[in-house]
Amino acid sequence: MLLEEFKAALEQWFNTAPGNFVTAEMAIDPSDVGKKLYDTPIIAIGDANDPLWETLHKKEAVGKVFRSPKEWMPESKTVVSYFAPFTDFVIDGNCADPVDVGNGWLYARIEGQAFLTETNHFIEGWFASKGIKAYSPYAGPDFHYVFEPGTSEDIEDKTVSFTSNWSERHVAFVCGLGTFGLQKALITEKGVCGRFGSVITDAELPVTERKYTGIYEWCKMCGACCRCPGKAIDMATGKSHHLCSSYFDTIRLKYAPRYGCGKCYVNVPCMKQRP
Repeated sequence: MLLEEFKAALEQWFNTAPGNFVTAEMAIDPSDVGKKLYDTPIIAIGDANDPLWETLHKKEAVGKVFRSPKEWMPESKTVVSYFAPFTDFVIDGNCADPVDVGNGWLYARIEGQAFLTETNHFIEGWFASKGIKAYSPYAGPDFHYVFEPGTSEDIEDKTVSFTSNWSERHVAFVCGLGTFGLQKALITEKGVCGRFGSVITDAELPVTERKYTGIYEWCKMCGACCRCPGKAIDMATGKSHHLCSSYFDTIRLKYAPRYGCGKCYVNVPCMKQRP
């Protein structure tokens, strides 16, 4: 009953919250005003005691910097992970050209991510109103991300790169939302086009059964995402975060103050659904 009530509240939030819509102040094109960025999220619940959390400490996963739910909140019992699919406005607009980025995708990358941080705080507040403790690591003051080695003062290990102490995609994998693709996106039942969020709680919620065991189980390895304009994805070696980051630097200059790409997410079989 509590979970169904939460899903209804979250759906209403995504349908009515101003942050999920393009405003006149942020619009690149006046015709974009009022367009919605995210559709209703899909949700999965993970067990805070799941042994898979410990595997994320491995170097080939997230790394030692990752903190498990219990490390963030010792009394935690479950993790609520959600995938917010982009609307057709965001996705289809980024399909039009193999290099140029659609307006919707640019909004979703900047203002859309800010909205998801707001969403995580909304979820924390919703559970708090039910007498349940909830915490979003990503939206909290102790979240840290490192790009190139040695560039983060908050990460002790100066050899690690492109990692964080809470990875929304890996959290979603453990909770049962989907598996990884060649382009390192997480393939959900609604595809890869969207973003993830999560909140740790001390609530007894029904845990989602994972429909997979393999890390890349839902990826068909078709190679469609290898058309990456930054040449960062290869069938043999997978995705190079360094090449992707270098290409992103050029994107930042072109679309400042926004940025985005997502070409490995669109015009692929896993764009809007699980292949």
